[in-house]
Amino acid sequence: MTPELNGVDDSGNPIAGRFRIGLALSGGGFRASIFHLGVIRRLEELGIMKDVDVISAVSGGSIIAAYYVCEMETRLRQVEPRLWEDTPTRVAVYEAIAADFLKAVDHNLRTRALVFTPFFHPILFVKTLILKAKRSGARSELIQREYDKWFYDRDTIDQFPSVTPKQSKGTGPVLHGPQIVLNTTSLLTGERVSFSRDSNSAIAEMKRSNKNSLPLSRVVGASSGVPVLFPPTHIYGDMLVDGGVADNQGIEALLTMDPCGTGAAKQVLLVSDASGQLEAIHTISAGESAVFARVNDILQFQVRSKLIDRLVQWRVDCPLERYFAFTHLFLNLKDRGVTERLPAEMIPAVARIRTDLDQFSLVERDALMYHGYTLIDAQIRQYCPPLTLAYPVSAAPPLAAPPLHAPAALDSTAKRDRVRRELEVGAQKVFLLRSLRKYPRRVGLLFGGWALAWIAALYVLFGRYTQPLELAQSWIKNVLSGLTSGWIGIALDWLLTYAKLPARTSLVTGIASLIAASAVAAIAAYVLAFPTYWLVRRLAMSADRKTYQEIAGAAWTSAWRPPEPRAKEAR
Repeated sequence: MTPELNGVDDSGNPIAGRFRIGLALSGGGFRASIFHLGVIRRLEELGIMKDVDVISAVSGGSIIAAYYVCEMETRLRQVEPRLWEDTPTRVAVYEAIAADFLKAVDHNLRTRALVFTPFFHPILFVKTLILKAKRSGARSELIQREYDKWFYDRDTIDQFPSVTPKQSKGTGPVLHGPQIVLNTTSLLTGERVSFSRDSNSAIAEMKRSNKNSLPLSRVVGASSGVPVLFPPTHIYGDMLVDGGVADNQGIEALLTMDPCGTGAAKQVLLVSDASGQLEAIHTISAGESAVFARVNDILQFQVRSKLIDRLVQWRVDCPLERYFAFTHLFLNLKDRGVTERLPAEMIPAVARIRTDLDQFSLVERDALMYHGYTLIDAQIRQYCPPLTLAYPVSAAPPLAAPPLHAPAALDSTAKRDRVRRELEVGAQKVFLLRSLRKYPRRVGLLFGGWALAWIAALYVLFGRYTQPLELAQSWIKNVLSGLTSGWIGIALDWLLTYAKLPARTSLVTGIASLIAASAVAAIAAYVLAFPTYWLVRRLAMSADRKTYQEIAGAAWTSAWRPPEPRAKEAR
C-alpha cells in the first residue's frame, strides 16, 4: 500500500512514498546498459527503485530497462507477496537478473547478427539478405532476433507493469512497477517518438487498436538502432531510428510528464548518463570524414547541453518541489572526499569504452557497474536532500565494492596500472583486434593458424579442386557478357581496338577470372574466420576470468556483498 502523497513525519521530514520519482537511462550500447545496472543496484539497496514511477530509456538504456523491469515483475511473482517490497529480496532478485543479462552479453550479439549471420541465423540470412536483399530493415530484423533470443523471448509491451507506485493505493498486496517509456526518433518528422504500455481493460479502450501487441524486441531495436549501422525500423507507418538522435539522455520525456504545480508530490529526477562526451582536442585532420565526424560530435554535444539547461531550469522554476541527481561517466568524486569511488586514473578509460553490442570483459563490467553504483549514491546525497531523508543511507546496506575494487585488490600500483590498461584496450571497437592487443601471443597464434588454413584452402581450390572457381568464373563471365552485349559491346570493341588492348572476349574472360578468384578467396577467408572467431572468443573469456581472479583474488560474481537486512522500522 502506498501512502498518500506529500506527507511528513512528526519531525517535519518527508517520508518515503511522497515523491514522484523519474529515472532516465541514457543510450550508449551495452556500455550504458552495464553502467545503468550499477545505478539500479544502489537504488535497490536504498529502497528507491521500488518507488520509481517512470523510467525513460534510450538505446542501450532501453535494452536494460525493458529487460530488468519485466524480469523483476516475473521473478517477484514467484515469492510471497509480503516480500515484494522487501529490500534484501529485491536485491537478491536483482543479482540473478544482472547475472543472466551479463551472460547474454558474453555472446557478442552484434557479431552474431551482423558479421557471422549465416552461421547463427542461416534461414533468416537467406530470407533477409539474399531473397530480399534490398528489403528495408533486414539488418534491424537480425539484431531484433538476437534481442528476442537472449532477453525478451517474444514478449510484447503488454509485459510492462500495469500499476505504478503512484497508482497503487489498494489495501491488499499489489505488485507494481514503473511506467516504462522507450524513446526513438522519427526520420519523417525529426521528433522524439515514445512507446509505453497503454491501459486496455475498459470498454472504451477496447474500441481502439491494441498497441500493446508490439514486440519488445522491435521497439527496443528501434530505440537502439544506430543510423547507418542499422536501417530504420518501420512501426505504424513511421521510420524510426535510435532515440539518441533526438535525446540521448532520456530527459525530455520526464520533463514533459508532470508540469510544475499539477501534482502534490515532490518531483525527483535521477539521470544516469553513460553516453559519450565531447573532449577537447589539440588538432584535427582537414579531411572530409574527420571534419564530418567532429561536427556530428559537436551537434550531439550541443543537444546534450541544451537538455541539461532545461533540466536545471526545471529545478529553478520550483526549487522547493523539484530535485534531480545527474551522473555521467567522466564524473570524479575525489574533490568531495568520497572514498567509495572509482579511482581517478581509471575514469577516462571507463568513459572511453566502446559503445557497442559486443562482448565485455569482467574488468570492464565491474568498473562500469561500480562507477554507476557509487556515483548515484553520492549525487543523491548531495542534490536530493528530501530523498535522502525519506530513504536514509543508514538504513540501507553499506556501499559494497566488487572484488576487483575492494581495497585489497588495488593495493599496489602494478595492479592499478594493470586494470587501467585493461580498460584502455576497451576503446578498441573490433573484437578480434581488441583480443589481439590484450593477449598478443595466444590470439596471434590463432590468427597464424587462420592464415595457414586459408593458404591451404586456396591451394586446394585453385590447384586441386577447381570446380567452385570454374563455376564462379563461368557465372561471372556470362553476367559480364550480357552487360557488354549490343551497342555497348560494339562501342567497347572499338575502344579496345583503338587502345590496342585484347579483344573483348579475352578481356571479359580475364576480368571474370580475376573477380572469381577474388570472390573464392574472400569466401574461404570468411568461412575460416568463423571458427577462428569462436576460438578467440572462448580464449578471451577464459583469459579474462583468469586475469580478473589474479587481480581481485576472487572469481567474478554479481553478488558483491550480501545485503544486511534492514530493521523493520527503517523500511
